[in-house]
Amino acid sequence: MVSVVLFLVLRLSIFGVIPDQPWFPKAPALPGPSGKVIRVKTVDELFQATKDVEPGGSILLADGHYRMPRYFEITTDNITLRGASGDRHKVILDGASSRHGELVGITGAKGVTIADLTIRNIKWNGFKINSDRGAEKATIYNCVIHNIWQRGVKAPAMPKSKGDRGPRECRIQYCLFYNDRPKQFADDETDTPDSFNGNYIGGIDVKNTIDWTISDNVFIGIQGRTREGRGCIYISENGRGCRIERNIFIDCDIAIALGNPSLGYSPLQAINCITRNNFISQCPETGILACYTRDCRIEKNTIHDPARSPRRPIWVQNSNDGLILRNNLLIGPPILVTSDSVIEQTGNVHMDRIVNAPLAELKAGQDFLAKKAIAEAVKLPAQILVKKQQSAAGRLKPGIQPEATLSAMRKVHAGFKGQRGYIAQLGDSITYSMAFWSSIGWDDPQRYLRQDDGLPKTPSKMRWRDYVRGTRDKGPKHANYSGWQVGQLLKSIDAVIERDKPEVAIIMIGTNDISGGRVPEHYRGRLEQVVRKCTIAGCVPILNTIPPRRSRDEAVAEANRIIRDVAVKLQVPLADFHSECIRRRPDGSWDGTIISRDGIHPSGGKSNDYSEQNLNNCGYALRNWVNFLVYRQLYFRVLNPVQKDQ
Repeated sequence: MVSVVLFLVLRLSIFGVIPDQPWFPKAPALPGPSGKVIRVKTVDELFQATKDVEPGGSILLADGHYRMPRYFEITTDNITLRGASGDRHKVILDGASSRHGELVGITGAKGVTIADLTIRNIKWNGFKINSDRGAEKATIYNCVIHNIWQRGVKAPAMPKSKGDRGPRECRIQYCLFYNDRPKQFADDETDTPDSFNGNYIGGIDVKNTIDWTISDNVFIGIQGRTREGRGCIYISENGRGCRIERNIFIDCDIAIALGNPSLGYSPLQAINCITRNNFISQCPETGILACYTRDCRIEKNTIHDPARSPRRPIWVQNSNDGLILRNNLLIGPPILVTSDSVIEQTGNVHMDRIVNAPLAELKAGQDFLAKKAIAEAVKLPAQILVKKQQSAAGRLKPGIQPEATLSAMRKVHAGFKGQRGYIAQLGDSITYSMAFWSSIGWDDPQRYLRQDDGLPKTPSKMRWRDYVRGTRDKGPKHANYSGWQVGQLLKSIDAVIERDKPEVAIIMIGTNDISGGRVPEHYRGRLEQVVRKCTIAGCVPILNTIPPRRSRDEAVAEANRIIRDVAVKLQVPLADFHSECIRRRPDGSWDGTIISRDGIHPSGGKSNDYSEQNLNNCGYALRNWVNFLVYRQLYFRVLNPVQKDQ
């Protein structure tokens, strides 16, 4: 289980890749097709089949890409629409060219099953269960719902004239909901700055539901434009008897919402609903919401979200009579209750860091031992990954490069014809800051070298500041600036190489590239281009890993995996700033210490004090020190290898 969830947090927020994994909940195969079977292999045949199919019959779709020209509707009772091969990725109903905003509808029909296929690319609703027009007992099973820009599954509110009636006994099971990126205004012309500001997006939004089962589904990257989207599972307007179990939510805005706080006119939003054994990670807007509920239970859920804001892993607000919160495990902020109702809370475990929890505390629920392993894997992906990749890359100690790297850099430097001692600083605001590297130009860092490692402390008859140049060269003309991503750096580096002819270049880029919670596909290629431009010019590059960033553990880990891979592939030096941050401040304790309160930038202070105490608290001092150690070794082993220094 640990390896499974570790793989999840390290990989699944990388948008643009089908995130199907062997550990996803496995859908048991459906029985063979029943009734009269119609086999379909074209779009025209599909539309005709819905006219010809008999109650109790089946429509089997051959593997293929079905480009849907318009809305597709099922109106016959008890039929099954399914992919013939059983592989849900091989039958694709694609709404990219549809003239309508909804893709697949069920209207006036009971007992419809849709299974083993993918729907994708529609601006409003993917599956529309038209409960206001008689649809009920629908099953959506083992499907992929991809890039749907309002709701993957929608069941609208019932007219008041129908009283307490609603869609009964629907099931949504073993489905994968994922989007390639956050929603944009261009995806949906109805979602504007004057309406929902690009945040009208969710997974399953169903109203007036009766006895629904929503289980064993996976939701990844369901995000609004400003990360204020709607729930992946959202029950409202008198939803009754719904069971929400064993679902997984990763990097979405809101996981589960029982009720809608904006619908004050409807005093009961969810009644007798159970939310149980779900796993939620990195859903910062809200993990589980309870609002205007009655006699609901939220129990045995694991929620991991160490982000400090807005601190709503479980949020109970407005009236919630009879609500039970039992045996939930929260890693990060505690349960937030802003309701005046009497809430029963028993057996819940809250901790800032799972690794410090006494094991006895985890025995409140039978699933907690497994959850402890899960939570450890989720909490510590970056540290574990660093250890594995440092071993794979042959890293030794901070600042020490493998002999193969030093040999490769001697060959690069053999062609150098530029400014001796000039060090280019390439990157974003973490480099643009005067707290980085400028002190090397006026201070004496060698005074903090406590151990004899066989290398001189300074160049012969010189101080480091006598040799090093360019320490205060900041700004776009020097290829470093706030907000920069790898593309901007790539466009600027040629001018720096031509004008300044650097002997060495310190490169850190990526923190802004991952702002959206993922590593762009072009990142690796452009980073390699930056490095190659340096080596072609005889300039020795020093790649820096990017520091930890709050709520972006998996994206940081993936970016740093690429940086380390590039360093190994191109045999260039690596200043592993990230691993030093984690080594000195493990288990998230870097947040607010080595990393400043904004959760992004290294912390300031005495950036030229390289004492152990200060290195544990000043992020810029730590980055300066790690890069100085690398540069010092390069100076004596690459730049001036035959020099007889004292």
